[in-house]
Amino acid sequence: MTYQVWANDEWLEVAVPEMGGEALVVPNVAAVVLNESRNALLLQRRDKPGEPVRGRLELPGGRWGAGEPPDVAVAREVAEETGVEVFGLTEPVERLESGPHRSCAMARPIAAVNGIEGTYPSLHVVFECVGRGEPRPQPGETADPRWWPVDEVKNLLDENPNEFIDQSRAMLQAYFS
Repeated sequence: MTYQVWANDEWLEVAVPEMGGEALVVPNVAAVVLNESRNALLLQRRDKPGEPVRGRLELPGGRWGAGEPPDVAVAREVAEETGVEVFGLTEPVERLESGPHRSCAMARPIAAVNGIEGTYPSLHVVFECVGRGEPRPQPGETADPRWWPVDEVKNLLDENPNEFIDQSRAMLQAYFS
């Protein structure tokens, strides 16, 4: 199976790994990062050159590495994209150990699915967390990361939803509902 994927400054048709004739879904983490006062959240602008959604607002996040606990994946992605330190998910992650190499984690996230109409299939698992620090851009990846007042984000979602990339808009709407 082939799907459109953004890579190296252009959209490419790439083969997606399959199992039993079905495309494997790529897991991603995303974060609703609240400041310590919990009155502002972290947003950034997409900054990949040539990408159709360049300049739109998004939540920090990215690919979930194999073997990474959810809280570690979230903290890593937020730090890589914004420099903000995540010091805890608001809902704790519970680790279950049923034997050697047989552990799993339970958490209470929000999920958004991309690829329901032929683009690269991905699952975005959104966690609420608290962070601190001065956001910094990652040129060619993200721009203008900053703390936005929660009420301003809600108003922007209502008044100008196209200001957000689709996945982030869906995640934020689910978060605020």
